[in-house]
Amino acid sequence: MNMISKLLAASALALTGGALQAAEVKVAFNGADDPETNAEAAFVEGFAKALDGTGFEVSSFPSDTLGSEKERYDQVSQGLIEVDLAALSTTFGQSSFGKGIQLPFFFESREELDAVFAETDVRDTINEPLLQNGVRMVGLTYIGMDIGIHNTQRPIATLEDLSGLRFRALNSEQLALQEALGATGTIISWSEVANALQTGVADGYFNPPNSAIRTGHTEFLKHFTPVDLTPSTRVVLISEDWYAALSDEEKTQIDGAIEAGVQANRDWITAWAGEVRAKHEAAGVTITELAPGEREKMMEVARETWTAALDEAALQAWKDAKASVSE
Repeated sequence: MNMISKLLAASALALTGGALQAAEVKVAFNGADDPETNAEAAFVEGFAKALDGTGFEVSSFPSDTLGSEKERYDQVSQGLIEVDLAALSTTFGQSSFGKGIQLPFFFESREELDAVFAETDVRDTINEPLLQNGVRMVGLTYIGMDIGIHNTQRPIATLEDLSGLRFRALNSEQLALQEALGATGTIISWSEVANALQTGVADGYFNPPNSAIRTGHTEFLKHFTPVDLTPSTRVVLISEDWYAALSDEEKTQIDGAIEAGVQANRDWITAWAGEVRAKHEAAGVTITELAPGEREKMMEVARETWTAALDEAALQAWKDAKASVSE
């Protein structure tokens, strides 16, 4: 074999190795790899099924096996993880405009949020700084129904009932909401929540109703109030470097798989919506509805946190986007 032939053979081998490596799509997410109980696992299952026969091979990595939320975000940015189902807050350091997704009492429903994300330019605005850091937000997932209030102490039917309770906060924005509602909060990582609840470090948390069920927290979280604070949103992030290197055909396949994953996630939510109350009651959880007018009181004080989360221009952009899909 002459030198040119050797170089061509080496190049072909390198390209083949690169193609084999690119064919694996690593998907990281939270919770157990169980589509029956985990809405994110349902996304992964739908995503993987859509890629059957395409040459892509999906490898799933549940329960932080590839690191913490921040560590996974950094790996997506570096092209080490292709797809990450991530906490929305992991993007705030580079794209604070995304805080509009989680404004309390801002969206009327998950369907309205989906429409704003799909039909307006808010996604492009969120992505502008993310793309500069090698990350692209391509979708929203929900981990359950809309967020309510779980606690270990007492039924909550009024705004005043929150006084004296201390809640686990996901981030500084949720902490600000808890304080605006008259409670106190403390930021605790999810892995430490069970211990915090059992030791009294926290009296509860703001989460969708199914969170306590799938984690077994109903053993000590015996009170739940459906408040519909905000959709229980997480985000689908992909590596921009990886995606940009795909062929047009491969991009179409990945885009279709993301749509299939999102639909599987929404189907999971629909299925669980009819079961979650019975599951709560079977676990001995008391479900307390808000008294008339109390949700409106919560909405009024929660609006104070909107201007703390977003500047005037950004907040107006979200309001305009919401209005445009309601027309």
